[in-house]
Amino acid sequence: MVPTMKIVSVNVGLPRTVQWKGKAVSTGIFKAPLSGRIHLRSLNFDGDRQADLSVHGGPDKAAYVYASEYYAYWRRELPDMVLPWGIFGENLTTEGLNEDALQIGDRFRIGSAEVAVTQPRLPCFKLGLRFGRDDMLKRFLASGRLGFYFRVVAEGEIAAGDEVLLIERAKDSLAVSEITRLYARDKDDLEGLQRMVRVAALPDDWRDFFKEQIQRAGAHVRQPTAQRPAWTGFRPFILRAKLRESEDVSSFHLVPEDGQPLPPYLPGQFLTVRLAVPGVERPVVRSYSLSDAAQSDHYRLTIRRIGSRTGDPQVKAGLASTHFHDRLAVGGQIEAKAPAGIFTIDVRQQDQPVVLIGGGIGITPLLGMLIGIAAAQAPREAWLLYGVRDDRDHIMRTQLETIARTHANVRLRVFYSRPARAMDGPDIQVGHIDLDAMKRLLPSNAYDFYVCGPPAMMDSVTRDLQAWGVPTDRVHTEAFGPATVKQAVRGPTAQPDCGFDVTFERSGVTAQWSRCESPLLELAEEHSVAIDFGCRAGSCGTCVTRLLSGSVRYLHQPNAPLEAGEILPCIAVPVEPLSLDA
Repeated sequence: MVPTMKIVSVNVGLPRTVQWKGKAVSTGIFKAPLSGRIHLRSLNFDGDRQADLSVHGGPDKAAYVYASEYYAYWRRELPDMVLPWGIFGENLTTEGLNEDALQIGDRFRIGSAEVAVTQPRLPCFKLGLRFGRDDMLKRFLASGRLGFYFRVVAEGEIAAGDEVLLIERAKDSLAVSEITRLYARDKDDLEGLQRMVRVAALPDDWRDFFKEQIQRAGAHVRQPTAQRPAWTGFRPFILRAKLRESEDVSSFHLVPEDGQPLPPYLPGQFLTVRLAVPGVERPVVRSYSLSDAAQSDHYRLTIRRIGSRTGDPQVKAGLASTHFHDRLAVGGQIEAKAPAGIFTIDVRQQDQPVVLIGGGIGITPLLGMLIGIAAAQAPREAWLLYGVRDDRDHIMRTQLETIARTHANVRLRVFYSRPARAMDGPDIQVGHIDLDAMKRLLPSNAYDFYVCGPPAMMDSVTRDLQAWGVPTDRVHTEAFGPATVKQAVRGPTAQPDCGFDVTFERSGVTAQWSRCESPLLELAEEHSVAIDFGCRAGSCGTCVTRLLSGSVRYLHQPNAPLEAGEILPCIAVPVEPLSLDA
């Protein structure tokens, strides 16, 4: 016998402002049952409205539905609370409907209205506000009893007691609960993600999100895994040579203090260094790309002095770069971890052509790649597109021109965006590295692209490559510095809001994280909690911190290897209250 499906209660409510953790919050989560017939319109019921339309509401979330059967579970879980219909913020409390049995796109008639199933609910912190409990959001998600949304196919009136009549079962669809599984748990299930994007009734924001998940999961499968470091901890090095490359760029040749041969590294990897800077209480840790192919006797770092050229007092001098340029003398000591990073290239590859795109000092990892390709003596076609302001910023000019002249497979083009004087030469271009320039120089888009440079340049180049139809897994970007291009983790507008307490246990500090895309490292710095860092982009692993309780999500895929219970605060944001060993 088919179980009866019906409406138990119709619940509505208008936004109100309430106090929560010392802040005024506008919310429409407070709903109350109404008797009689209520008109359901395309965006909501009469007498009902959402407060924050950036994450709530819209045609695909016109009415939130929650099963009355779930209330028995919550009464056992929360025995001291009175749970009236609508307390979860639902518009329709139902009987006989749940996310595991319903499919995306299933259509029903209720009263004189016609509706279709669209997606599950992903709650925000306001659920905790409604219940007056910090743990409610976590408990709700863990329960799996989330409810779902209807969109309105035809407006009409609905009342408690109305039957829910199935009009049409969606064809080639999936259960609503599958969205939750792929979003929250099985993010790398390529087969499941591909099935989901083929569901015709899936809302567009979810389809876009899952398409990006497919690209990320596919790229992750093909991505080189982080190598085990050649040594653990920091190793002492001596500065053997300091070579000036331009007005504010110098190269530093480092040799191991013990004189032992250095292990090889992959072109494009970086070195994390630790410096004893006079006047600074704690050691300063930074990461710099290795700017040469692997040598057995030394490492080369090419470093730009931050804030030196203009003399602008608003440009803060870089603590580490100033130490390298002004204080570290030949014979001076620093410490370094083993080379690391996965922004690398296989120089043994023979047939896949490659384009290296560098801007300013972002050329350093690409130098190692180009030198490695040239040294491999393979016929692989390789382009270097190098963007700088003018000839004063054009570093390594002699070395680059020599490589291009002596290797027929290497093509060099240097772009001056603001030349100080008339320039000539077949390799010199005036302007920026953009889509028009790439189409003019390259015969097609069938290359692997490696991009590293200032944030604005990286952002524009990656957008241009996307517009040109270059597959995501063919575009590789170096993720260094707080302002570099990050792989944006976009989700549907139902993504949980921010507003969680973070406790730094060893420092005895508790602070509220409330800027949704600001990583935990920035929160720590704002409250004078000392966490070492290097790259600030999840690559070097310097900031690794033990997670004592709670959980996080990442602004982009971490590159540094992690053990169980460890996080990278430089790219991590909370999804619930946290406790960190910091």
